[in-house]
Amino acid sequence: MFKHTQIQRLMFLFAIAGLFAVTADFACLEEVCADSSTAAFTSREQVLQHRIETLDQALARSEIRLTESQRTTLKTNGQLFGMVKLDRPIKHPNGTVEMPKGWLPEIPAGHPWGQNLTPADDAFYSYVEERIIKPNLFDESNPDHVKAIDAYLKKANSNNPHFVGWTYAGGKTECPKKMADAEGTRAPDAM
Repeated sequence: MFKHTQIQRLMFLFAIAGLFAVTADFACLEEVCADSSTAAFTSREQVLQHRIETLDQALARSEIRLTESQRTTLKTNGQLFGMVKLDRPIKHPNGTVEMPKGWLPEIPAGHPWGQNLTPADDAFYSYVEERIIKPNLFDESNPDHVKAIDAYLKKANSNNPHFVGWTYAGGKTECPKKMADAEGTRAPDAM
């Protein structure tokens, strides 16, 4: 039979195993996944390639000249939607951003990105990467964006550039480990 101390040790081990299981499942919530990541961008030059495009830049790129009536409307309203093919976000003179449909998916309820994040939060760095840089929304005239990019680049170039790489999707997202652990599946590296 087991002694009292052996039973306590077993209970402790089961508790630790349960804690790891709960933590792993939290990192793989429906529509949410987290995994260790490193910064995809390590220099300001790389980030600047993902600046938001202004209406003037989009018009020039599309070789569109505004009519007098359109220029008047733009001057009066500060925006003139529908002038260029939306293949990326466009910032209008009044600061309004015109975005392609579905360009930036809604953040699921309960996702860490739904909070006010600071560089002290593990979700901050993936938020900056996935919600500002990659979708071409970095706005150099926005002081919050500049501070966020500065903190991101500081982390990217630090001795410990790793952070929790939170993701999301419109449908159900599964962490690679959770998919590999499911019945009837193989580990991704075994394929």
